[in-house]
Amino acid sequence: MLTFLKVKDFAIIDEVRIEFDEGLSIITGETGAGKSIIINALSTLMNAKAPSAIVRNNTAQAEVSGHFFLGNKEFIVKRVIGISGRSKAFINEDPVTLGRLEEMGRKLINIYGQNEFQHLLNKDNYVRIIDNLLSLTEERKTFSEKVVALKLVRMECDTRKKEAEGKEKEICLLEFQINEIEKSTLSEEEEDKIREKLKLLKDAEKIRNGLDAITESLYGSDQSMHSVCKTLTSRLKPFSAIEMIDALRNRMEALSLEMEDIMSDVRAVEKVAFFDPAELEILESRLSLIFQLKNKYGKTYHEIKAFERSARERLVYLSALTDNIERLEKERGLLEKEVEDLAQALSDKRKEGIQAVEKSIVSELELLSIKGALFRIAMENKGDIDEEGMDEIELLISTNYGEPLKPLRKIASGGELSRIMLAMKRVVGGEEEKVLIFDEVDAGIGGMVADMVGKRLKALARKHQVICITHLPQIAVYGDHHYLVEKKQEGSGTKTGIRRLSGHERIGEVARMMGSANLTEKTLQRAEEMLRNVKKGLN
Repeated sequence: MLTFLKVKDFAIIDEVRIEFDEGLSIITGETGAGKSIIINALSTLMNAKAPSAIVRNNTAQAEVSGHFFLGNKEFIVKRVIGISGRSKAFINEDPVTLGRLEEMGRKLINIYGQNEFQHLLNKDNYVRIIDNLLSLTEERKTFSEKVVALKLVRMECDTRKKEAEGKEKEICLLEFQINEIEKSTLSEEEEDKIREKLKLLKDAEKIRNGLDAITESLYGSDQSMHSVCKTLTSRLKPFSAIEMIDALRNRMEALSLEMEDIMSDVRAVEKVAFFDPAELEILESRLSLIFQLKNKYGKTYHEIKAFERSARERLVYLSALTDNIERLEKERGLLEKEVEDLAQALSDKRKEGIQAVEKSIVSELELLSIKGALFRIAMENKGDIDEEGMDEIELLISTNYGEPLKPLRKIASGGELSRIMLAMKRVVGGEEEKVLIFDEVDAGIGGMVADMVGKRLKALARKHQVICITHLPQIAVYGDHHYLVEKKQEGSGTKTGIRRLSGHERIGEVARMMGSANLTEKTLQRAEEMLRNVKKGLN
């Protein structure tokens, strides 16, 4: 139920605040006053798409908010549209996506305007319309989920079969690649070590010459650096009681020890710093193998190992592919049988229910002064099964005695469409907590037909909150609440406002709607009589 609507800076509306009650609320006003703007604002509140053109001139943004009750829950829904076209949505002050806003809108309101009537002319909508009439929406949703699941299994099965076509070749390639990497026994820092070793081997002769020179200088004679250092150290030993001399002697001894360490390292290098053609060939061959692995499987050691892991996983997958295909084929067979059974069950329920729906809609059309109407729901097997089932549906109607049934989408007039929609809504009932909004339900009708439409709206409002825009007094008098939309000139601009009419004001508005330029006493009496008769149930 909608209890409050606020519209600000929307089209020609400066700001309006409307309180709504249960039952049938009628909205009227002169042509061009902006009646439909109220419905457009509600539609904008609940639809993801909203053009920036709706923002009132000389303002930065339009704002629409509504206060709703759904069961025991309360919702304040708000939409803000900027002049740039960007918009924001809120539910109970929390920001939400436009998709979430639209989803909430479908739960709260149904708007039946000229665009909505037009979907009766689109054959693609008929299955959903009939399922709504027969309360089969949940069954179709469950069935649709199964069809989607079947499509996914079929796609996966086909993909696996295509993979299986070249499976043996790929398995051979993967086994070769894994074996090549595994056989190489590649280690993480091996390449750097090989490069270092190669540098040593290639310059071995020069290095040995340098090492020989070091050895000669450090230990080659009595005048070598090590001998001189030892001699000088011994000459300072008698004076070690002097702190400064002892410190100097200690440094000389440390220098002598350092030269011994250097010599030890020189001998270690000498053991490996010799040219060995065989070792050089082995190392270059090993480095060439590493280059090959890097070219094939990755630029680094870690990338090569990652490739190996991926290849092993793929090999396991391909090795089990035959079993997976068999499992998928079995799953597909079971789902196909389940989908066929569900499609048949859904079709049977449609066939069982359509006759009662046909009779009910014909009865409603009679009450809405489409006398002698025939209405049929034609069902045929379309030869395949999709998310909507196996049925192709056509809505057939004859609105005049003696005329054959023809497709509704080809013959119905605008006025008939509005009444057919109303008849269907009366038959289906639907969710009682939804707000039903009718715009242009009176298109192409008048007189007694309009009176009957008013009666059916009144009856519909016993189970639903109904809001109806009309220009016909025969419909307006059936409202439990009556709102007048007015357009006023203020300064250099135009503003639209809306207010609820009291008893005397309502009589005047109904009289105006009867077409009287001047409200005479007789016209006012007739308007008052129409309202009184509706209240007494005499119309």
